[in-house]
Amino acid sequence: MRKRLGLKEATAMPIRLIQGASFDAETTDLLGLAYDRACEGLAPDVTVREAVAKRIIVAAKGGERDVERLIKYGLGKDDMLADAGAQRGQERLASQ
Repeated sequence: MRKRLGLKEATAMPIRLIQGASFDAETTDLLGLAYDRACEGLAPDVTVREAVAKRIIVAAKGGERDVERLIKYGLGKDDMLADAGAQRGQERLASQ
């Protein structure tokens, strides 16, 4: 995590970011990939990157596992709650 954030010294930030969340190894790898790709081209601003990480973690806690969607959520380009509501609506229509 330290390398991903571009930090020279370890901090408690990674623990703070995922406090209260637990992910298996495969999901952790997906989260790392989504974070790395979301941060490509971003300024090395720790505050911005922390916000991206938090949004990705929130999406993952909500059950999202698609890397492209995690990237979009991380960058604030999609509204996870709206997407989840739309998905549930589509599922209801399909079951009728």
